[in-house]
Parts: sequence; C-alpha cells; structure tokens
Amino acid sequence: MTTTEFLTVIAGISGLTLVVGSMLAMGMSLTMAQIIEPLRNMRLVIMVLVANFVLVPLFAYGITRLIPLDEPLEIGLIILACVAGAPFLPKEVQMAKGNIALGVGVMFLLMMVTIVYAPLVIPLLLTGAEVNAWELAKSLIVTMVIPLVIGLLIRKNAPDTAGTWQPVASKASGIAVLLLLVVGLGMNVSNIISLIGSYGFLALIVFVVGSLLIGMLMGGRNR
Repeated sequence: MTTTEFLTVIAGISGLTLVVGSMLAMGMSLTMAQIIEPLRNMRLVIMVLVANFVLVPLFAYGITRLIPLDEPLEIGLIILACVAGAPFLPKEVQMAKGNIALGVGVMFLLMMVTIVYAPLVIPLLLTGAEVNAWELAKSLIVTMVIPLVIGLLIRKNAPDTAGTWQPVASKASGIAVLLLLVVGLGMNVSNIISLIGSYGFLALIVFVVGSLLIGMLMGGRNR
C-alpha cells in the first residue's frame, strides 16, 4: 500500500466517523420534537430554501460566467453550490455553540430537498451531467438518517445510556474532524499551493465570502 492509498483510507474512515459520530451524538442529546420545532417557523424555512437553492447556486453560476475556470473547477463549484445539507453542519453548529436542534432540523430539510433538487438542476447548469437520486439518497440515509434515529431511540428508551455515550460519540467526531483536516491537507497540499494566485483560488474566495453574506442577510436580525 502506497502512502497516498494509506492516507485515502484514513480520510475515508475519518469522514465516516465524523458523520456517524455526529449524528449519533446529536440523536442522543435531542428529541424529535426539538428537531422539528424550529421548522414550524415558515419564514425561516422559506429563507433557508431560497438562500440554499436559489441564491447560492445562481451566485456560483454567475462566478463561472465571470471568472475563467478550468472545467474540473467549474464543475466542482456548481456541484458544491447545488448540494446543500452537508453532514458537517450540525458539528459546525455545535463547535460554534449555536442552536443544535435548529442545525439538525435545517440539515435534514436541506438534505431532503437536495435529493430531488440536485438531479433536476445540476444537468441544467452543467451540460451532460447526470445525478442518480437514489444513490444520493442511499448514502445520506445510511450515514446520517439511520445513526440519528438510533441516537434518538437510545435517548428515548435508555436516557442513562445516552448520557454516558453521547460525550464519547461527540469526542470521536471531534477527533475525526481534526484528523480529516490534517490528512486532507497532506494529500492535497500540492494542489492547494498550485491553486493559490489562480483564477480558481479567486473564485473559491468569492464564493465562500458571497455565500456567507447571503446566509447572514437571509438569516435575519438575530445574529
């Protein structure tokens, strides 16, 4: 096994541990009612959907029209903009000491919409592209929905067990984040260095900053 192959395996295990561990931890610390409650706010739901499935994809598409990018970078940027509901979202909310129930609820809302949205929209923005909705849904169900449901069931039926194992799952996912960052940087350091100073790097910075501003503006006055 080469070094690259070894690091690829470590990255895969770290990514899986991060997602599954986060979902288990969230499930063991929340109830279904807490997750659903924020989604009763229709204004919030509409703002979330408009930001993630209208403004950010259009913004990314505009970047590809204004900034000359190599085809792989253009494809990557469009896909990144069109697949909301990343499994890292609840972990980021937890690290920011935000509303975890809101983070999990929004993640599942975005995830469910993405399953339908991505196969319809990505081919419109990228000629010849195809997205298999079932493969996308299957991956999300196995790595995210099932662990969360297991965590919720443990919390409901064995709260003492949930109290014991929730910190363990949370810590494991936290370690996985750091390991994934280190390994990811190690595997892609040459690509990252080559990107600095290029149009690709400029497009990435513009996309990140612009998406952040869209989120802040659509999020309302509550900072």
